[in-house]
Amino acid sequence: MRKLWSVPASFVLLGFALMILTDPSPASAQKPYYEGKTIKMLVSSSPGGGTDTAARVTARFLPKYLPGHPQTIIQNMPGGGGTISNNFFAREAKPDGLFLFQDSSSGLTSFSEGGPRIKYDPRKYAAIGAITRGGSVLMVRKEARARLTKRGSERVVVGDADGSRTWVAMTVWAAEYLGWNLRWIYGYPGTGELVLALRQGEFEMFGTSNERIIQGLVKDGVVDMLVQQDDDRRPDFRDVPSFVEILGPKRPSGVSWQAYRAWAGPSDVDKFLVAPEGTPDDIVRVLREAFQKMSKDLDFKDQATKFFGTAWHTRSGEETTALIREVTTISPETEEFIEKIKKKYGLPVGKPTKKRKT
Repeated sequence: MRKLWSVPASFVLLGFALMILTDPSPASAQKPYYEGKTIKMLVSSSPGGGTDTAARVTARFLPKYLPGHPQTIIQNMPGGGGTISNNFFAREAKPDGLFLFQDSSSGLTSFSEGGPRIKYDPRKYAAIGAITRGGSVLMVRKEARARLTKRGSERVVVGDADGSRTWVAMTVWAAEYLGWNLRWIYGYPGTGELVLALRQGEFEMFGTSNERIIQGLVKDGVVDMLVQQDDDRRPDFRDVPSFVEILGPKRPSGVSWQAYRAWAGPSDVDKFLVAPEGTPDDIVRVLREAFQKMSKDLDFKDQATKFFGTAWHTRSGEETTALIREVTTISPETEEFIEKIKKKYGLPVGKPTKKRKT
């Protein structure tokens, strides 16, 4: 009879360890994971705006710092304040590090509003990092400024994509507490179309964080700058008062101010890049490290300053994750106040869902 050999337990453990070290996973394979591959980057806005620009600058520089230096392709999917692209990404994206999503504060606002259209939860994404340009600056066409506080005159028209962008909160609270004479129209595809419509006089008030757009409109004599969203004035617009300064003693307290902060708060996140839920930790780590290295690249900094102005900065994936959770967690009382004030001024309202409180 052939003798059966017993294998010491230490040999079994050694063999298991060797299997782990030679496992052809993205983290351990000798061939760089991204070599010969292509990253698809979904963008929640139309071409030409700040979100699209953030995606294209990132798509140009991020692969430089990823192992294997993959190719990147961009797909724009605007609509519904980021709802259409978020729903698609949450449903279709495979957690393999090859499908990333460039979103903006609009997607967070839409999520916070809730409703049956919302099929995504941005808190479950794996945040890679964010580009923040500073708070929005609210502008008005020069010929309309005199009507801003003149009761009985034709109302100044505010233009927006979906009636829910973070800067719109300034206009609503200004109408409520400062008596600004406003009405709102929305439905424009994106920032590029909004800027063109403002120049053509289709509406008269608009806000953006993009320094290049603001300076262009001011230089061409189209608008006056009224107020900026950040409590601390942006270094590139030190002469423009903050919204808190404009409100002065009329600034509300309690649930009203909590509601304003909840609506305006996602602007602190601004343009953020994520991987889908379930992406392995080792891939997320590689992407986050590449984003941080990209942020220090001198050519990247030059390009970002060219497009975003001098107030921009980046946030790490960990910081972005925490901030997303912070700005999308609001009380039922705050939700109710936002819903009521939007209805009062004819702006679209989502029907809140309770699941995002968790």
